[in-house]
Amino acid sequence: MIFIRATSDYDKDRRRTDLMMVNVRTKQLRQLTYGRRGISQPRWSPDGSRIAFIAPDTADERPEPHDQIFVMRLDGGDPKPVTHSEQGIDGFAWSPAGTQFAYIAQDKNPNAKQIEAHLDAFEVGSNDYLHREAAIPSHLWLVSANGGRARRLTSGSWSLATVDPYQTSDISWSADGRMIAVQRFPTPYIGDSLASRIVLIDPASRRLTPLTRNGNMEADPLFAPSGSAIAYARNTNGDAMNGVAVYVTKPGAARSRDVRAAIDRNIVAKTWSGDGRALWLFGEDGARNTIWYVLPGGQYRRVDLGGLSPNVSGNASQKTDALVFAATMANHPSELYLLSSPSSALVRLTNLNGAVSKLQLARMTSVRWKNDGFEEDGVVVLPPSFDSLRKTGRRFPLVLLIHGGPQGASTIGWNSQAQLFASHGYIVFEPNYRGSTNLGDRYQHAIARDTGDGPGRDVMAGIAAVKRAYPIDSGKIAVSGWSYGGFMTSWMIGHYGGWRAAVSGAALNDWFDDYNDAFYVYTDIPFFGGSPWDPRYTAMWRAQSPITYAQRIRTPTLIMGDIGDNNVTITNSFKMYHALKDNGVTVQFVAYPVHGHFPGDPVRSEDVTRRWLAWLDRYLQ
Repeated sequence: MIFIRATSDYDKDRRRTDLMMVNVRTKQLRQLTYGRRGISQPRWSPDGSRIAFIAPDTADERPEPHDQIFVMRLDGGDPKPVTHSEQGIDGFAWSPAGTQFAYIAQDKNPNAKQIEAHLDAFEVGSNDYLHREAAIPSHLWLVSANGGRARRLTSGSWSLATVDPYQTSDISWSADGRMIAVQRFPTPYIGDSLASRIVLIDPASRRLTPLTRNGNMEADPLFAPSGSAIAYARNTNGDAMNGVAVYVTKPGAARSRDVRAAIDRNIVAKTWSGDGRALWLFGEDGARNTIWYVLPGGQYRRVDLGGLSPNVSGNASQKTDALVFAATMANHPSELYLLSSPSSALVRLTNLNGAVSKLQLARMTSVRWKNDGFEEDGVVVLPPSFDSLRKTGRRFPLVLLIHGGPQGASTIGWNSQAQLFASHGYIVFEPNYRGSTNLGDRYQHAIARDTGDGPGRDVMAGIAAVKRAYPIDSGKIAVSGWSYGGFMTSWMIGHYGGWRAAVSGAALNDWFDDYNDAFYVYTDIPFFGGSPWDPRYTAMWRAQSPITYAQRIRTPTLIMGDIGDNNVTITNSFKMYHALKDNGVTVQFVAYPVHGHFPGDPVRSEDVTRRWLAWLDRYLQ
């Protein structure tokens, strides 16, 4: 099994990546690369003799070297680059015979000469206001696994990737090597991405054929390792407000089957079993992350994971039914685990984070409640020594840590931030409001046309449930979150009283900014049913924007965000900052001079948490 070990270098403020291999029988670790930065997407060759991965080409003399495909042999020798794409590589896949790679690369800007002459105006399209150049399509190429001249397979104004955030199609070869499945976006703009479809490409003729007659929302194609079955992801019935389903079909078939219909949970990842007779599906189920083993007919079993919380996805053996995946526990960060079959006992393969066992840690549990006809849940994190302190009659401050998305969920598993906050004596509550992905399509869809009011009632009902279960100091309750968690923070302090403090990170405060300035544009429309500039919907967009209620806010609030955030533009934070400041509310606004939705480097990301916790301590201690 190969994997990437990532560590933080605070002196140089960067993430270090090492390619590692673990023997699943002996658990022996072997480091394969040294000193390389930015390694990603390691892939075994079909015969198991080589490993390919993406990394910056250090021989590239540009200030920021482009990513290329490297191949290393297990019998010795340094990794060798097999591509020299001028634009870099964004994703790749071995052919079934192991003789070539299919890869995705962005096209050259056709106006490069004009841009050099300062004629650099460009058409904006469905993109964000921070973009400084035209969005260029990405397409599919073929190259020998030994390197050499690449051959283009696709071209056109459509794209295999979107820009900011960079969403790149998966590449999947059919078992016989005669077809390649990819996700086709109508343009490289994320604002147009809901119309994505799976297409099949004949590498010999370059002919493209749609996999299905669906008109939208198809993603993540994956051929079975044998036969012609192909699985793909699509929000249930093509409705963006539903959870992600997994459909199985065959090229040329008239229909697809939703193999997780009986599960009714949002699926975040999938992989075929080694024999191609079943799928391993990953997703949230209530307050737990879980894995299901699903047959093409829809019959399934939920894998008994004990206290494990799987991380996103895993890899199945091509020769057996075994699955290897990364997972955390409530009291332990990520390690690798082996599951030999759906009914076998779990085997831990690594102990890279074993030092955590020496720490006194918080205890995580779940809480459930009923509201508006829903069975709802959340995660509660109790301070270390909670039981002994409770016996003294102590009442605890409560900190809400609200997840983003809103298509996300809080589940029981390692959470460094929650552990840190709990260590300061706080009970931490992570509510799964409607729109969350852990309780089925109906719950996830309920946020449509109700982005603030309904979720707000869910959170308040959750707080009441926590108060019934634990001794909470009602005079010391804080609310906080990032992204849609920031939206919920702004919403809660504008609609409910009793908060001692608030931390609002990268908050979507004005839906109009999200539609007009961020990259979402038309992907926001499913939340409301129509454009904010259509008079039938304008009032709804305004009524569901937290900034509309800013004059009601009296809670001391820390606002944070990235200047270069084109996901939730920092204009949202500027508006809320001025609204609170001008109305005499205690407010502090901290911005990071970086691009992205959250600081990605070790130093700044740690600084976010430090400021967040200091604000809570200021008002709750």
